[in-house]
Amino acid sequence: MKNKIISSLLLIFIISFSYAQKFEITPQYGYQIGAKYSYYGGYIKLTDSDQYGFTVGAVVSDDVVIEFMWAQQNAAVRVKDVILYPHETEITDVTVNHYQIGAIHTFGYNDAKPYFGMSAGWSTFNPDESIFSSNTKFTLGISGGLKYFFTDHIGMRLQTQLLMPIDWGGAYIGSGGSGVSAGGSILQLNFSGGLIFALGG
Repeated sequence: MKNKIISSLLLIFIISFSYAQKFEITPQYGYQIGAKYSYYGGYIKLTDSDQYGFTVGAVVSDDVVIEFMWAQQNAAVRVKDVILYPHETEITDVTVNHYQIGAIHTFGYNDAKPYFGMSAGWSTFNPDESIFSSNTKFTLGISGGLKYFFTDHIGMRLQTQLLMPIDWGGAYIGSGGSGVSAGGSILQLNFSGGLIFALGG
């Protein structure tokens, strides 16, 4: 099911390029607020970190942009468990890559354009310690922010985004046959900014 949704999103993004009036490329840098899985007896925490990435957009109308976003964060995983980790313990660093495909709707007709967007995609969690396995999660996103264009081809983008990796099967941290698990979804809020480079149109 997740693969079908992601494949459909990729197809929509590719088709959008054939109808695009112009394109926008935005390298971005920002700050990712950490997240926590809570369960009976403890929690699994992903720490705060910086993040960097880029957004590629296909402008399909005056107020709609179809976008692909990639962002990476390098954080640490901390665990507190009543049996295995009585005190909060850092067990591994982790590299998280977020991939999102969606659309934003801009408002206004002057150089400053606020916007709201929704997206979906996937997130990969790759621990540095080999005893922990990597995971890929289906992720939903909501974003809002402001674009300001200094010229027809150069602008600035400020954004707040909420990412929601969905974990239907639960998260598991452990090795050697023992571990802790938690299920549900996590909420990851980030703030970022970058320069917009507009091409065409």
